[in-house]
Amino acid sequence: MMRKKIDNMTNIFIMFCIYALIGWLYEVLWMRFVVSPHKWINRGVLIGPFLPIYGFGMLLLYFLLKKIITTRHPLKNRMIRNISLITIITFIFTTIIEYTTPKIYQVSIYLKEYGLKLFIINLIGIIMINLILEKTKNKKLKEVDMTIVLIFLLIWLIATGIEYISHFIMDRYFHIMLWDYTKDFLNVNKRINWDASRNFAIGGTFLLYVIQPVINKFVFKISTNTKLKIALIIGIPMALDFILHVILKIV
Repeated sequence: MMRKKIDNMTNIFIMFCIYALIGWLYEVLWMRFVVSPHKWINRGVLIGPFLPIYGFGMLLLYFLLKKIITTRHPLKNRMIRNISLITIITFIFTTIIEYTTPKIYQVSIYLKEYGLKLFIINLIGIIMINLILEKTKNKKLKEVDMTIVLIFLLIWLIATGIEYISHFIMDRYFHIMLWDYTKDFLNVNKRINWDASRNFAIGGTFLLYVIQPVINKFVFKISTNTKLKIALIIGIPMALDFILHVILKIV
């Protein structure tokens, strides 16, 4: 029983490290090739190549959504198709607005100028898709699985919440401002914005559907002793990094 618990803990920690590393790589490459001034910058509070927020965030998403991701959500379910359609239309419409009118920083301004149009488009889309599905005899169309759209939406909401809370904690208690979305499209209190939340939703969906199965195969093939050694080799320096750099601020 104890060995099984150790095995589960090491599996979780290895997953955490992999996603923390992926997050660090994403942030560093994003700053180098996308965001001005296009420099190599160590993003995060640690000296090592890890961003813990990504590790914790992906673990949270994995455990919250692993049951949903393995369950079918067919298009014939009225609630599923309405939620899915609203998600898809809102995503496409708002992304178009972002790249055609990038100076809208506040959500209130966006809703004032485009909220009614978005509502009408969603309403028309819902009415049309419901009419089509009610009239069609195509059973395959009605059985189309919309799980990936629901996962995308849930990741979007959860990741946005995590980012907001993380920014608040780092700003309030550690006085560290890792990002500032003041001049970004649809930002809320400079802590979250549309572009980052969208990227997290796309990236999180990709990680759960593509990367997570690879990680599962990897960790299940390795013996418990080997995984424990890997966890110690990575975990001890990471813990020292956090204590020295974040808590004691020695280096």
